[in-house]
Amino acid sequence: MMSIEELERAFLDLEFQANRIAKLKEIDPDHLHKFNNRSEEVRQQLLQMGLHSDLHQSLAAKHPIDETYTPTYNWVKKVLNILLFGQHKKRYIPKQQAIYFRREVAERSRIYSYARGHLSVD
Repeated sequence: MMSIEELERAFLDLEFQANRIAKLKEIDPDHLHKFNNRSEEVRQQLLQMGLHSDLHQSLAAKHPIDETYTPTYNWVKKVLNILLFGQHKKRYIPKQQAIYFRREVAERSRIYSYARGHLSVD
């Protein structure tokens, strides 16, 4: 069980890591892994605290970020990839992975900033 001070430090750490990931040109797997682990610790702690019903539902619906995420590659994209001699896949997959990771980090950052504000008000 985290104390309120530890939880506050965890919120600051998550905010710092989310900003770092957002500013990087390419997603660093180490930074993503650290953010994911810290995010799960805080999420579990907030679920145990049982704050607000809406916050609890949104936290319960979240799962850890899939660090090995690969986007779907349907048959149309496969044909396009063949026609472009493999160049489409080389650009498409890293771009979609970066979009997924940045979206998940930003979403979690918003949820934790809301939770932080909710804790500060009470």
